[in-house]
Amino acid sequence: MRLATIDIGTNTAQLLVAERDGTELRRLHTAERFVRLGEGVDARGRIGREAQGRLLDALRDHLQEARTYDVDRVSAAGTSALRDAANRDAVLASVRDALGLSVDLLSGTEEATWSFAAACAAFDALSGSCLVVDVGGGSTELIVGTDPTRIRSSPADAIRDHASLNVGCVRLTERCFASQPPAPNAVEAAERSIDEALAAYSLEVGPAPTFIGTAGTATALALVHAGPDSSWDALHGDGFRLSREDVRSWRGRLLGRSVDEIRALHPGAMEGRADVFPMGVLLLDRILAHYNLDDLRVSPYELRHGLALRLLASAPASSS
Repeated sequence: MRLATIDIGTNTAQLLVAERDGTELRRLHTAERFVRLGEGVDARGRIGREAQGRLLDALRDHLQEARTYDVDRVSAAGTSALRDAANRDAVLASVRDALGLSVDLLSGTEEATWSFAAACAAFDALSGSCLVVDVGGGSTELIVGTDPTRIRSSPADAIRDHASLNVGCVRLTERCFASQPPAPNAVEAAERSIDEALAAYSLEVGPAPTFIGTAGTATALALVHAGPDSSWDALHGDGFRLSREDVRSWRGRLLGRSVDEIRALHPGAMEGRADVFPMGVLLLDRILAHYNLDDLRVSPYELRHGLALRLLASAPASSS
């Protein structure tokens, strides 16, 4: 069975085409489009017409690419920006009418479940507690649990606790940073917002959890740290490790650079995200400090992989 999944986030619309190989997934194709769907949602509470147009163009291209692989099923899901927008029903209806594509609106719990399952799938022999972070454009997801491969039931049963923080790199950049590099008082305001959001949740992370970063900010930071000439592949390679000091160092360097200077660090990784990347790294830095963690392991798998795992779990065992 071949399947395609599309993760519609606040900043990007990401496509995965994969093939079932027994109980595993083999990736055939990936693509990412920067739609900035959450542009202005924090201030206005609605998805604007320009953002809707960018979304339709991206989804049309993704569907065309998926069809070239003769996929059996397509699944698309939306997260924070769509959850928060007052006009989400109209946006979803326009996608359905224009493209014939139904988009699932994931709850925070569903997003946490499949992000966690995907992030952990990249590593062998995870033991003890795992804390997965997904710094998105509109929200930051924190999920605590144990490796889902160690249990036979649903991935949801591997999760002990999760929190969806209403602080993401797009939302907070729009709210706090009027320029790049930002003024010192703007950085302090962003830190306060992040620290207050973290303090509002008492996650039971357990002693010395394995801290795993998934999706855009974490993988982009790994690519920037490795350098543009590195052979590490954020979508297919093994996990990457960053120390707490590495993250803190990049935080300082990024907050002192212009958008053009940030883009020049790694043009491929920074495409569509250079202006919000410093805030994403600031979020990772504050999370490491809040939980007193030593390092960050970066998973090459993210929510679109989790959506494929969800399809795989719902498919008949005889499908191939």
